[in-house]
Amino acid sequence: MLKSHEIQLAQSKRREKMAEIQKAETISEEGRTELRSLTEAYEGAEVEYRAALIVEGEERDKIKEPDKAETDFDRECRQFSLSGLAASVTEGKPLEGRELEVSQELEQRNGPSQKGGVQVPWAVFGLEERADAVTDASAGTSQELASRPVMNHLQRFFEASAAAKFGIKAIQVTGVPAFPEITGGGSMSWVAEGAGSDASAITTTSKTPTIKTANARYVVTRQAAKQNPAIEAILRRDLAEVMREGIDLAAFQGTGANDQPTGLENALTGGRAIDVSDVASFTDLHLYATQLWESAKLSDNAGIKFAGAPIVRQTLVDSLITGTAVSEYDRFKSAGFSGLWSQQVSGQGARDGTDKGASNVYLSAGGSHAFMPTWGSVELVIDPYSESKTGKIAITAFAFVDLLFQRLSTHFLKLENVQDRA
Repeated sequence: MLKSHEIQLAQSKRREKMAEIQKAETISEEGRTELRSLTEAYEGAEVEYRAALIVEGEERDKIKEPDKAETDFDRECRQFSLSGLAASVTEGKPLEGRELEVSQELEQRNGPSQKGGVQVPWAVFGLEERADAVTDASAGTSQELASRPVMNHLQRFFEASAAAKFGIKAIQVTGVPAFPEITGGGSMSWVAEGAGSDASAITTTSKTPTIKTANARYVVTRQAAKQNPAIEAILRRDLAEVMREGIDLAAFQGTGANDQPTGLENALTGGRAIDVSDVASFTDLHLYATQLWESAKLSDNAGIKFAGAPIVRQTLVDSLITGTAVSEYDRFKSAGFSGLWSQQVSGQGARDGTDKGASNVYLSAGGSHAFMPTWGSVELVIDPYSESKTGKIAITAFAFVDLLFQRLSTHFLKLENVQDRA
């Protein structure tokens, strides 16, 4: 029972007792004393009752059901139909229902479409649906809602990409954001009791990303769009893979020219680009990891990540330590290093006269130093005309992103000409 209800019940009993005393033709001295006592108790309880109402009102506000508008919109985004959108445009019908409402809401949030297409949520590129909360049913927890980080749709889309696994974080931005970076002046000192230290002037710099337009094109036959029951899953899967592959390629190999972002290959120059010109080996990789370990001032090597072409991994696997079945790759793993191997990281160089090929390997230290700012949602342009002779529909997706790296001089390294043959 609520405190206010308990007080109300007690007050009712006091009023009943007071009424009994006052009904008597003559009130004895004892009755007068009891009446005064009841009156004082009644007045005090009234003050307590008002305080209980205020407290209970605040508690009600805390436990009120939260605003579900954003959760409902996320649910609508996950159920957005790409195949329904393609069918509507192909058949010349206006958008309606969920697809119309979601695209209109995205336009309200992000502004009008830049390419004249339909704005679609990042959620449409994910086949996996995740609950927004989980119940912890372990012993002694009373099955409370367990707290855990919940990824947004953009993070879910990039979760499986090579760039994300290397530590590049996709973030949603608006306008022209600036990313500040302290370049000097931050220091710690030890002082005696009652003494102090002078603060050094902090020097900073900032980087500002600019919008780059990623264009992914996909063609599907009209027959497949109408007859294939799995067309929705296929569209989501294939468009997502095309976009992931292109963005991963830009993250590592982007030239910075021809409207491309600048990837690590061209961002790391001078002393941060080391010409190895030797076969991939655990000894060399550990040596350069140690250099990065020191320059980034890490406490251990757990934060160091490697990214290279799959052929580098194969080279390490094939290289056995003389007289043993232990490979260079076994040593690499046993040292606690994390390796990411993807063709989007580095293209394999052409074979030379000795059948050697070469590629680049990248090292990063720690996290939160590489970002992929993303503006707004994805825009889709459905074109049923340009491929009409072959009975196909062209779907073009536009995403607006850039790349930004901080602390390149201390937290990143590029190893060039890492060979796959001795």
